[in-house]
Amino acid sequence: MAARGQLDGIAGEPCGLARLALMHLDRVTQLGLPRAELLRAAGLDERHLRAPDTRIPLSALARLCGAITARIADPAIGLRLGADARAREFGLVGCAMAYSDTLGSALTRLARYGRIVSDALVITLDTERDTLWVRVDVQPALRALRVAVDARLAALLSVCREIVGAPIAPLCVQLPYRRPVEVAEYERFFRGRLDFGAVATALQFEDRDVQRPVTLSDSTLSGYLDHVADQAVAALSTKLTIADRVRRTLWSGLSGGVPDASFVASSLGVSVRTLQRQLRAERTSFAAVLNQLRQEMAQPLLRDGGFSVAEVGFLLGYEDPGAFRRAFRRWHGVSPRAFRRRQR
Repeated sequence: MAARGQLDGIAGEPCGLARLALMHLDRVTQLGLPRAELLRAAGLDERHLRAPDTRIPLSALARLCGAITARIADPAIGLRLGADARAREFGLVGCAMAYSDTLGSALTRLARYGRIVSDALVITLDTERDTLWVRVDVQPALRALRVAVDARLAALLSVCREIVGAPIAPLCVQLPYRRPVEVAEYERFFRGRLDFGAVATALQFEDRDVQRPVTLSDSTLSGYLDHVADQAVAALSTKLTIADRVRRTLWSGLSGGVPDASFVASSLGVSVRTLQRQLRAERTSFAAVLNQLRQEMAQPLLRDGGFSVAEVGFLLGYEDPGAFRRAFRRWHGVSPRAFRRRQR
């Protein structure tokens, strides 16, 4: 039996619904991959994953994605993992989307309640002329994995198509890794412009698609689900330390430069002085939380191999690649390049 820490994570580590791992496991098992072997590689116990509200560390999900990639010779496997996703697989949040009035209101609920799916999931909606950008961000360890990026965007588009009952296509798909040699499968699935090497992970929808009615729209039921989801978000918030909340805010903004303490404090609804006092009460500081986050995320980003050393530094908020190299050597005793060579 797995220890509780395997399910709920360690202090400060983001967690997500176990159903995310189950979705991936069920699909790759159908492709012939050994389920028990993948579970061992991820450090997960099948029995605990079956409880509907179980949460697992996102580091375990990252290990699962890495194990899948290492065992299947299909660079586009992430598309297959998300291509037939259904709203019900995302539990409460999926149901709230499925009973919304329009696709736009469903996406608004996803942005509002995404944290129920994952502590580190940040969905932002931005209007641009007659379009809507749906930007999806998670912790750097998953952002760096092509299989996780593909599965996330494919699942989001699949759910959107399902709930409106139409094969809608985004105007643009932004993917944060280099253009693969073969992109035919991406073109067939997304049916929109592909923007590889983007800073963001996002889908851009036309306003006419955003305004499409949801086939199962039910205002009474969606109102009830909103109430339940608000309670779930509130319950999750009470479990977070202030350091956890600072980490969550930093995850979503590092690649755009390090958010300063005043920005983080404002995001959390407190003054800088209050934030500093609360962190001191937890025997830490803003600088220490930032340094620990960078240190923890540097290795999985380098291990993935999809980014250059300079790009990893950028994702972690370093403007100067040399500053990242010096920090990594201080943390781990070797240069980023030497660490990467050891992983091969």
